[in-house]
Amino acid sequence: MDCAYWGQSKTGEDGMKNELERIDSSTSAKDMAVVLRRDGAAIVTNALSAQQLVSINHELDVAIAETAPGLRNPTNDFFVEFYGKRTIRIDGLPAKSRTFWTILESSFMTRIADELLLPNCDDYLLNTGQLIQIGPGENAQLLHRDEDAWPHLKPPKPQLQVEAMFALTDFTVENGATQVVPGSHLWDPERVAQPHEIKRAEMLAGSALLYLGTTMHGGGANTTTDQWRRGMFFGFVVGWLRTEENTFLTVPIETVRAMPKRVQEVLGYKAHGGIGVVDVGSPMALLT
Repeated sequence: MDCAYWGQSKTGEDGMKNELERIDSSTSAKDMAVVLRRDGAAIVTNALSAQQLVSINHELDVAIAETAPGLRNPTNDFFVEFYGKRTIRIDGLPAKSRTFWTILESSFMTRIADELLLPNCDDYLLNTGQLIQIGPGENAQLLHRDEDAWPHLKPPKPQLQVEAMFALTDFTVENGATQVVPGSHLWDPERVAQPHEIKRAEMLAGSALLYLGTTMHGGGANTTTDQWRRGMFFGFVVGWLRTEENTFLTVPIETVRAMPKRVQEVLGYKAHGGIGVVDVGSPMALLT
């Protein structure tokens, strides 16, 4: 492979990976896909440029300062604990960060989505864009697979999702680095991860944990007393599924009108054949 590796993964005597593969963001989509199909997850270095990292943090500072930890309007009591009582979550990132537009328009994420998702759809959509800031004292999140959001789709399924958690601050074990279980995308759904199978996505700010929707993962416990672990989570999903985030409501249409066409499309203003139409036609007409 022509991957630009930051470090080679190591395998223990039991065959389990001792650390996650680290791949540079310049790696080809085909080679990224090889690693994802094998491990279900990898750390991408140089996922954000230095300027993007500064800009996104600056653009989101105001929204974070105005938002208290905890879930504001839970759809189910389960999600109160699942999403964390000491964690700040903000969606609608395209309405809050112009820098986020550049990542949606062209990045390693769009390249890997082209590689993994386009064989299963006409086009893909932004599934959700969230700022996730884990506060001191937060508990570890329940390990889960994001594709479980669509429980009515039964195996065998095509590849539905590809996602990433971008580190906007350094991720450490102490401040809540994401837990991830390499290889779990190939497991039976009932199999439970053992402690030695759970790895931590320790990474520098500007890196990202890239993973499949079938890979087990969850936010880590923040055992510090004064550190907030800030991450930006987003992923793409095949265009014929209903997305987790309702971007038509989280991103005002007036803001969408100023966006590049490709960003408008992944927000849902491009019909998927006969799905998502307005007046039996293209929703892009609403933007012009």
